[in-house]
Amino acid sequence: MELNRRSFLKGAGAAAAAAVVASTTSVAAADEAPKVLTYETLESKNWSWMIPPEPIADEDIAEVKTHDIVVIGSGMSGLCCAASAAEMGADVIVFSAGSKPISRGGSIQAIGSKYEAEQGVEDNPDLRREQIMMDQVAANHQINSRLWERWMNNSAESMDWAIDKLGAKGLYPSLAPRYDDVDVLNGIPGEHNFWNEDHVLGVFQGAPLIAQAFADYAVEYGVEIDYNTEALYLIREDNNTGRVSAVIAKDAEGKYIKYEANVAIVLATGDFSKDPDMMAYYCPFAWKQMKNTFLANTEVNYDAEMAYTGLMPGTGQKMGLWIGAAWQKAIPNPPMMNGGVGGPGWRVIDSFCGLNLASDGKRFHNENTNFAFAGYDKMYLPDQTAYGIWDANYAYTREQWEGLGCTINNVTSYQPSTPDQALESWKAGRYVVADTLEDLVEQLGLPKEEALASIARYNEYAKNGVDEEYHVNPALLHPIDTPPFFGSKSTGGGFLTVMGGLRCDEKLNVLDEEDKPLEGLYEVGTMTGDFFACTYNFAISGLNLGACCITFPYLLGRDLAAM
Repeated sequence: MELNRRSFLKGAGAAAAAAVVASTTSVAAADEAPKVLTYETLESKNWSWMIPPEPIADEDIAEVKTHDIVVIGSGMSGLCCAASAAEMGADVIVFSAGSKPISRGGSIQAIGSKYEAEQGVEDNPDLRREQIMMDQVAANHQINSRLWERWMNNSAESMDWAIDKLGAKGLYPSLAPRYDDVDVLNGIPGEHNFWNEDHVLGVFQGAPLIAQAFADYAVEYGVEIDYNTEALYLIREDNNTGRVSAVIAKDAEGKYIKYEANVAIVLATGDFSKDPDMMAYYCPFAWKQMKNTFLANTEVNYDAEMAYTGLMPGTGQKMGLWIGAAWQKAIPNPPMMNGGVGGPGWRVIDSFCGLNLASDGKRFHNENTNFAFAGYDKMYLPDQTAYGIWDANYAYTREQWEGLGCTINNVTSYQPSTPDQALESWKAGRYVVADTLEDLVEQLGLPKEEALASIARYNEYAKNGVDEEYHVNPALLHPIDTPPFFGSKSTGGGFLTVMGGLRCDEKLNVLDEEDKPLEGLYEVGTMTGDFFACTYNFAISGLNLGACCITFPYLLGRDLAAM
């Protein structure tokens, strides 16, 4: 097929027609005089990501590699898909702009795995239904329920497969404890993570280990992996109306390579948070709140791990749009943000449930809120700053505390600690400590009169068992009256990634604006469209890695191998 600029731009025009945005200019059009945007001028504006590169001439293609399945990306999702397909005998090649297998975090949600059964965790269908409904309501049901159904009904099978595969590579499964939430608003059981002797903190360190294990399996099954090779654009036959059959890429030496796919191309290129234009349009809340953070480091690092200034440049999303793929239906895209109020929580992703104050010395929300939703609450404060306050007796509100971050005598423990150990940890310099409440609020820099009045009201609510301000569950109201007293200060929020991208069906086949499949093009991982909306809220922890990076690519690999 002869590829020219006109046919190449045809798909981009379809994408541009769908890009409705209440803005007068784009970064790409910054040199133009601002104009009032109307329905008549709307489609004349193109954002930078809508403009495809010039096609590479056939004579400049140094090498052609032809396989049945071409996977773009060496993260957990791409390598899981490749291993799954190759295990079933498929002919697969993977290439990636990164130099190694890469992933972030480690929490992987699955419902009813064999490991849960071994640990005596009962699969509770009623709780599961309630929690999933709650998460979908939090998304205003702006999600593809067929994708959710496919994850729910296949997560156990895919996790059992992963447990077997990863176990053979020396990775051990474990289960994180549930949220400590008496209102049962968060956390179905099933947050798996994997660890080994060198990396015991699976919730933070497990994902890179998993990606490497899947890469090792893929190679053992005969998969070729080309690292340091950047995807440039896709080729769709018949002037961008037919099958998606190839992708043009460039390796580290500047050599152009054409990867031809007889069956399918799988996009697994991650998020778009390193593209300022895409963030400003598709994720405006995170962009406006954290713009300076994003712009402080604009260089793309394809090997980035736990980076909080943006990750990937949206390569797969852009390539799909250029050939006529549709963006997901739910806009804006949800960021994976957090930033709850500092203080001792039971779990890493719990928010501290003591007393939370703003800089004016007053409470500002119901403290029984996980750290994602609490982060949003905090960002609505004028200075995005919040304070946690509690006392010595808070240590004895539970029989044991999760060990993450518990430091005693300069040694950090990853094992659960007793109340006495937790109390000693709090005294070790991590928090503000004082013998009187007056001294505490003064050290924190809070307005003394207002803060002390807020503490007094809170103590009265705890005594009476009724929170007359924010209606915290009485079981979580703990008086602040026993020294030493503790305090923390936290400003701003955390950002890891932004969810979603191209529209797809439950089989992960990418769709056009009429919801028709683009033959030969699929997606997995963080870029999976319409699985999340509004917020990534951690109410079902590990859902992105569990659904988008394990279950979906596992199923897709098997589906493609059977074609």
